[in-house]
Amino acid sequence: MTSKLTRLLLFLSSYFPLALIFFFLYIQKHPYWALAILGAGLVGVGGLFWYLRHVNRFASTLLIVDTIRGRDSDAMSYLVTYLVPFLSIPFSRPEQAAALAVFFVTIAVLYVNSGLIHINPMLNLAGYHLYEVTTKSNFVFFLIARIRIVSGTELEVVTVSDDIRLEKANAKQKKSFH
Repeated sequence: MTSKLTRLLLFLSSYFPLALIFFFLYIQKHPYWALAILGAGLVGVGGLFWYLRHVNRFASTLLIVDTIRGRDSDAMSYLVTYLVPFLSIPFSRPEQAAALAVFFVTIAVLYVNSGLIHINPMLNLAGYHLYEVTTKSNFVFFLIARIRIVSGTELEVVTVSDDIRLEKANAKQKKSFH
């Protein structure tokens, strides 16, 4: 399972596209804020790629996919629902920036505590796909994987949270789970 710090970094990475947009929009008028927001986004992306690079060190489970449903469109819904409204908020007054910060912190707490780390456009950009998988024993979970998954695929996965698994390549430790 991932720590709260890791989930926070994954949250920050999910907002990296917004951080880039804010950076370009506000670098002239508010350079310190623009750089701070870009820095937070870069810390998140760094955390995401560190986590993905080191996931093969974690204990894994072997499972066989029974049914599968693609969920890549969830990342697009995330972008539209959360990122687009931010673009209409100006930073012309301090209370507008404070309101945006309160909203952003609220979303961060919900994201981290609700296990929404699989809804991340940066995972899509990194070549990962999101699936809803059911095994023969009716265990249902979200799977983050680089490969395309079909029914009958045997996978080695790492537990990210109670209902999220990440495909693992070249694992050394296996235990069967159907």
